[in-house]
Amino acid sequence: MSNPTDPETLADSISDMLASLRRAMRSGRQIGDLPPRHEAALAWLRRKRQLTTAQLARFEQITPQSMGVVVAELVERGLVVKTKDPEDGRRELLTLTDAGAATVNRTDEARHADLIELLATRLTETERDTVARGLAVLMKIEEDQK
Repeated sequence: MSNPTDPETLADSISDMLASLRRAMRSGRQIGDLPPRHEAALAWLRRKRQLTTAQLARFEQITPQSMGVVVAELVERGLVVKTKDPEDGRRELLTLTDAGAATVNRTDEARHADLIELLATRLTETERDTVARGLAVLMKIEEDQK
């Protein structure tokens, strides 16, 4: 049996917990009329500024062809624009439009509200206090990066 305080075991547990938390936040409802895969693509584009369809597919662990369908729908809705890569004219770079950025912001606000609801309804005050103390400890990782 693995030691729960071993860094590798902790890292696995934290990764699993974050994935479960994301699923719980998404399972309550769909935001607007965008499927989760579309939301994820927009979120990646906000984080990375510009990506190719192939890069987005790698981040989402799907085929480039499947991501191509997502991208085409996002372009059609005016949430993403394609431009030629100045370094390689064969490639197209994807960028959020203002409407795409606004959509990501609305989705983030709704997911934040979902998280508040989950914390309020699924954890006791004592459990929330434990989470707050654990987060304070985890924040040391970020402080060390500055």
